[in-house]
This record gives sequence, structure tokens and C-alpha cells, in this order.
Amino acid sequence: MKNYYLIFLVLISVVGCVSDKINNSQQITADLINPENPPIIKFQEEIFDFDTVALGSKVEHTFTFENTGKTPLLINSVKAGCGCTVLKGWPKTPILPGETGEIPVVLSTSRTGFIKKYISILANTRPATNRLYLQGYVAGI
Repeated sequence: MKNYYLIFLVLISVVGCVSDKINNSQQITADLINPENPPIIKFQEEIFDFDTVALGSKVEHTFTFENTGKTPLLINSVKAGCGCTVLKGWPKTPILPGETGEIPVVLSTSRTGFIKKYISILANTRPATNRLYLQGYVAGI
């Protein structure tokens, strides 16, 4: 019986060591950053015009982009220019050349009139910071 426990403990240890070595995500290392040949982030649109919405409504939009460069694209951070814009996430893993990604955002309208809000994307591109805009008219009720 003691032999079964010993074999069981050895098997658990081996499986634990092997599963620790398995990692399906690509590691972000210095060899992914090439300052002489940076990736190129190409957005389908840099300005989303939502036309006219009612006061208090939420405008949801997803900015789609492609890495048209020759090296992996790494997005370090995405920040909203104000508290009325909520980011729903962005790719945290490298975007390889030719691959696409998405940055979904939600804009809450709290005042009437024309508004133009931005989000900033910091990545290993040149220039390092890119801005995307949401704009439109908010009508009072």
C-alpha cells in the first residue's frame, strides 16, 4: 500500500513539473521590439462619427486595427481621455504581422451639443501614441 502512495506522489510531482513548463501564450521579450523596423498599426477608422443620439444614451463602438508592419505589435496601454469613456479591453498578447485586433469602447453621454472624445493607444509603433476619436451630437430630451 505504501508503494501505491509513493507512486501516486511521484506521478503528481511529474505532472506538476511538466504542466508548469507548458505555456501557450507568447512571451513578450526584447526580441519582439525592433526600433529600426517598428510595427504599423492601421485602423479601419480613426474617427467614429455616431451622428445624433439622445442625452443619457450610451454609444458603443469597436475600433478594429491591423498590424501592417513586419514585426509584432505590442499594445502597452489604452487610456480614455475622460471618465465618460469606458474601455472594454484590448489585446494583451503580441499581434503578429497581418493579424487584426479590436478595441471596444462605450461612451456615456451626459451633456447636450457636439462632443468629441478620444482614447490614446500606447504601443511599440512610431509614433508610440495614437489617438482615436468618438464624435457626434447629443440631443436633449
